[in-house]
Amino acid sequence: MTSKSLSIDNALHGLDEFLRDKIAPAIADPYVAPMARLSGLLLRICANSVDDATELRVDENAAIREVLGQAAALVSEPLAAQLQGAAASADPGLKISVLDEENQRLRILLVTAQCELEKDTSAAAKARDRTIWRLLESIEAKRAPRERP
Repeated sequence: MTSKSLSIDNALHGLDEFLRDKIAPAIADPYVAPMARLSGLLLRICANSVDDATELRVDENAAIREVLGQAAALVSEPLAAQLQGAAASADPGLKISVLDEENQRLRILLVTAQCELEKDTSAAAKARDRTIWRLLESIEAKRAPRERP
C-alpha cells in the first residue's frame, strides 16, 4: 500500500492490494484463494465508484438539465414551465444523498418529458427523444462498474 492520505477510496484500494498480494497467495484452499482475489476486485470497483461519485452525479444532473431545457420548447404547459424550472436549477449540495435525490427528481421529469415527446410525431420531437435515449445510455455506461488501477 502506498502512503497516500487516508480516504475511503485509498483505504479500499489498500485492502484490495492486501487481499490480492498478501492474503490470496498465502491461501492453499483452491476455493478460498480465488474468493479472496474476487473480494479484492470488488473492493477496487467500490473504491473507484467512491472516488467518482460526486463528479458523476454533478455531470449527470447538468446533462439532464440541458436536455430538459431543450425539451421544454417542445411540450405544452404546465410541463414546459416545470422543465424550464428544472433546467435553470442547481444542485442543492454535494453530499451523495442530496445529489441522488436531485438526480431522481430530474430523471422523473426527463421520463415525463420523454413520454410527451413520444406522443408528438414532429421531427423535432423525435430528434429530442433520440437525444434523451442517448443521454440515458451514456449515463448508464458511465455508472457501470469498472476496474482501473
